[in-house]
Amino acid sequence: MAANRKRKVDNKNRQFNDDWTVQYCFVQHQTNVICLLCHSTVAVAKESNIKRHYDTKHQDFHNVVGDERTARIESLRRSLNRQQNIFSKQSEDFSAA
Repeated sequence: MAANRKRKVDNKNRQFNDDWTVQYCFVQHQTNVICLLCHSTVAVAKESNIKRHYDTKHQDFHNVVGDERTARIESLRRSLNRQQNIFSKQSEDFSAA
């Protein structure tokens, strides 16, 4: 009989694809894959999970196309970066004190 082992997701090589930012509005921050629209994370960084999240939760964003879509994604990305930098800056200030 085969050994009864659980399959670990970490054993698979799951890498974030930069095309998913434009297609599904997701970015990678450290080890997490974050939705730019609702700031939620996906457990496993694979296209089917990201696509499912985008299709079920963000149908209204499907209509945004072209330059408007690129501009909104870039704006959302800057907003997320600012938000993350505020938290890291505050933690640095507390550790320095």
